[in-house]
Amino acid sequence: MSLLLKIHYFLLPQDEDIGYAVYSNLLFLSLFFGNLYFRPVHGFDMVIIIAGLMTFLVLYFRAFAAHKNDLIYYIAAMCFIGVALSEINIGANIFFIYAAAFSGEIYNKRKAFITLLLVLAFIIFYSVITDKSSYFWLPAIFMSITLGLLNINRTEVLKKNKALKQSQQETKHLAKIAERERISRDLHDLLGHSLSVITLKSELAGKMIDKGLPSEKIKIEIKAMEELSRKTLAQVRDAVKGYNIATIKGELLQVRVATEAAKIELIENIELESLPTGIESELALIIREAITNVIRHAETEKVWIVLKQVATHLTLTISDQGQITAIKEQSGMQNMRTRINKMGGEMNVASVPNTQLKFTLPITAKSQNNKVISTLHTVANG
Repeated sequence: MSLLLKIHYFLLPQDEDIGYAVYSNLLFLSLFFGNLYFRPVHGFDMVIIIAGLMTFLVLYFRAFAAHKNDLIYYIAAMCFIGVALSEINIGANIFFIYAAAFSGEIYNKRKAFITLLLVLAFIIFYSVITDKSSYFWLPAIFMSITLGLLNINRTEVLKKNKALKQSQQETKHLAKIAERERISRDLHDLLGHSLSVITLKSELAGKMIDKGLPSEKIKIEIKAMEELSRKTLAQVRDAVKGYNIATIKGELLQVRVATEAAKIELIENIELESLPTGIESELALIIREAITNVIRHAETEKVWIVLKQVATHLTLTISDQGQITAIKEQSGMQNMRTRINKMGGEMNVASVPNTQLKFTLPITAKSQNNKVISTLHTVANG
């Protein structure tokens, strides 16, 4: 780090809103030195001027690091430096201008305007009681108004930019959280379903071996597990990348394999030909999670899946012959509820006389006109 940069960080706080313009602003002191050149002073007066300048520079740089509510004290101190040095050099009116400029740094706009008005009133009051010429108070008032208003406007712009930046950062943070939750839900649904099927098929293969069934049949089950494992791996990769677009047709094919392995009869009734892409993908994943829960927890011989549109609402009903005994919803139920709520729908659970999950989703004209992917034609079996 260069020496100048070290000095910069020593004098000023490391704030991205504070640039090198703070040094160029000190060029206004040339007005003071110009008057000092044409009207030189000596002796004790020079000591006062040097002390006043040193004090001002300390106040100037410390004001940028000061708490916004404490700026009023720095502004008052600059005004008193102006009073002390104006009795020696008329160019000291520049210190009143610096005080007015710093009033714009106060973050509360109302307080900034009041402070600026107080500085202007002090300039007028001081000029009147000391009978200062117009060469003193006229430029002081004009430049104080100009720089004060410019800084107030600049501070307001900075506040809005900071608010916008903070909002963008919060949005990014929320997007990251949403993405993590999406990946978590997708992985839960993918792995939960696939591992359940692999477990069932593994148990089936083990039973076939115990019974001494032909090896060809056992190889078929093992081959099915291998294919499912490869497909699951590809789906996991797609889910992490954000490309996991499930279809109801594809899910029903997998669900059929899983229920057959679990010796559960699947009865489907799909009365829709097409759905918007996003809606179909979410409903397909809901079907996957629901059937996974049925295979894992429900003591049932049959499971029904009904998907149809009634007026402006889409309803998906998944029911079985078992009963829900747990009061608290586990992650699977929570994931399904999150998915349907995200689309503006709702999930209702009934456990009497048997378990029924009903998902209701309003379908607007806008969503119906979105890009669609094919589902299934009306299917009714059982």
